[in-house]
Amino acid sequence: MSTKQKIADTLRQHLADVAVRGKLFGQALKVRADMAAIRRRLRTTYAELGEEVYRRLRDGELDGDHRLLTIKERVDGLKTEVRQRESELRDIVNGGVRRDGANEFGQAASGDGQAP
Repeated sequence: MSTKQKIADTLRQHLADVAVRGKLFGQALKVRADMAAIRRRLRTTYAELGEEVYRRLRDGELDGDHRLLTIKERVDGLKTEVRQRESELRDIVNGGVRRDGANEFGQAASGDGQAP
């Protein structure tokens, strides 16, 4: 076999190997994408389940389950915290007041939330 033929055969084999690896890589990416989509659907389903259980707890339909009631109290506390942070954010956006009590210029903020 000539040197040119050996080089051509070797090159064909390497290209075939690359093609096979590329196909496997593509299949692996598809499976990973499918897994990610399934995980997103699972998180959405968990969220729906949690919202339904929370609604039933709030409406008194699941009284008596101490663990669920404890989790409901945590959710209520977190919701309150979110509302406080939202209010704080509105104050910052509207008045330039930071959490540490100083305004955007580093000066102490006045009581009305406006810069002095």
